[in-house]
Order: sequence, then C-alpha cells, then structure tokens
Amino acid sequence: MYNLAHTEERLLHPQAAVDAYEAYVAEAGEGGELTGAAIVAIAQIKSRSTRLRIDTKPPGARLFVDGTPLAEPSPTSVLVAAGHHVVIAQGDGWRGEADVEAQGTGDLLPVVVESRGPAATRADTSPPPPGPAPAPAPVANVPPSADRVPDASADVPSGFVWGAAFAVAPYHLLGAAKGEPNDRAATQVVAGAVLEVGHAVTDRFEFLGRGLFGLGPDGSPSYAVMGGPGISLRVGSSLWLGATFLGGKIETVSHDVRYGTDLVFGTMAEGTVAVLATSQGEWTVGVQPGLLLTDKGRDNTAFFFPISFGYRAY
Repeated sequence: MYNLAHTEERLLHPQAAVDAYEAYVAEAGEGGELTGAAIVAIAQIKSRSTRLRIDTKPPGARLFVDGTPLAEPSPTSVLVAAGHHVVIAQGDGWRGEADVEAQGTGDLLPVVVESRGPAATRADTSPPPPGPAPAPAPVANVPPSADRVPDASADVPSGFVWGAAFAVAPYHLLGAAKGEPNDRAATQVVAGAVLEVGHAVTDRFEFLGRGLFGLGPDGSPSYAVMGGPGISLRVGSSLWLGATFLGGKIETVSHDVRYGTDLVFGTMAEGTVAVLATSQGEWTVGVQPGLLLTDKGRDNTAFFFPISFGYRAY
C-alpha cells in the first residue's frame, strides 16, 4: 500500500496518493515502519495541491475529473495537482462541464457545474474519454481509526516542533552621538547557532521561541546574544515566512574602541526555504534580518543579517 501511494504521488495523482497513504497509516498504526514518512507525505501533498469542492445544480450528479469518475456524487471534494482540469457532471438527462485552473498551493477552490442541456443519448451517461494522465479509481474508503491523519486544511494542533541551524551573521553598528568614542560606524561578523522551539497550531502556522548566539573572529570581544517569541507561516510547499520580537545584546571592538548595545529590543524577520524533506522534518536555508534600537547618545543601533543552514523537525 505504501509503494502504491508513493507511485501515485510520483504520477501527480494527489487524491489517489493521499488515499493510499492514509490506508497504510490506518493499517500499520503508529508503530509502522513507514508511518512517519507517510504522515509527512500526506501533509506535503496537500500543501502543494488544490482541493476542488464540487457542487452541481441540481445536486447528486455523477462526477468526472479529467475523465476519471469520482467515487461520490456531488457535492464532494477531490485533490488535484496544479494546472488545468476539466470537471464534467452528468445527471438524470442532463450534462454540464466546467474548466478550472488549480494553483496547487494548498488552497480550496469551489467549483459549481450547471446543466448545459439534456444528454443527447444514453451513451452520454457513460464516462467521458480518459484525459492524457488519468488517475486510477480512488482507494476504497478506510474505516475511521485513531491513527487516521487529520485533514491538513483543518486547524488541528500538530504538536511540539523544534529547529537548529548554524548561522553566519554580519552586523553593522551605527555611530553614537558626536564626541563619543564610538561615534563612527563599525561592521563585524559573528557565527553561531540559531535555535527554536515551539508549537505547531496547524501544518502551516507555528508559535516559536527563537534564540541566536554567536562569536566573532576575535573571540569574546565580538559576540551577539538575542532571543524572543515569534511566529512562522508556511507559504506554498517549501517557504516559511515569520517574525520574532526579541531582546538582545551585540558587542565588538573597532577602531580600538568598544562598540555595542545594552540589553535592548527589536525585531527579526524570517525567510526560510525547505530544500530537502525527510520523514521527520526539513533541511532549510534561511535569512533572518533584524534591528536592535538603542539610545544613540551612547550606544550603537545594530542592523544584523544572519544567514542560516539547519534543520526544522516536525
């Protein structure tokens, strides 16, 4: 069943793939060898597909998507890949058709098919000719189970999440007030860890606590320590956008003078791309530009731009 699901996924048949993966999870349970991978695959397929919510006027019509019959009459829903699709409805003596363009971004697309006239002959009630890449008939309904994966479109908490990354963070300190020893601008770079822990409210929205710790090439004179609460939102199938409100401190020595901030507050943005998915998470590349504001009379306002490479666990 898992191999069938994987094959359907490779053939870009999202509904058949999800049905087969869910059947495997229901049969294998939490202890299944590939249960974790199946759960991840279900979430990823749904995030890069469009769910068509198909209604007809009148309801109860037999439905075909790209020439493949659906198991249930209207109204019903089905996952489709990004691109152009043809939805055909056939009722008692009538037939209707609708063209749809799916974005494939985990969105929901309502489709209403209305009668365009009576069916000409009995032959009109047979399935339309198959499209160029028809999906196989959906897998039989799986009995409800505690191990059944919830619909990714529902706001169901997904639990504890964490991440860790190595970051290189250039930063620029603005000059303080005229006459102060640190009144000229200074630039430095630190390298260290970006850590995050939090709770995934859905498969697309997470509350996180983030921290950044780094040392400069000259050791302890140059360092950065900051952290605070934030949010992260998945956009599409592989991009995360977010922001963190943080408190922090940056120090360095430049022009033979100590530069830096007291413990001050600011914001840090997030732009992270998942470059490789595993059964338990994603390998990521990201940037987290930020700003720490200070009293310019004595300290140095800091702009920083961490570039990170790491792992985010589900």
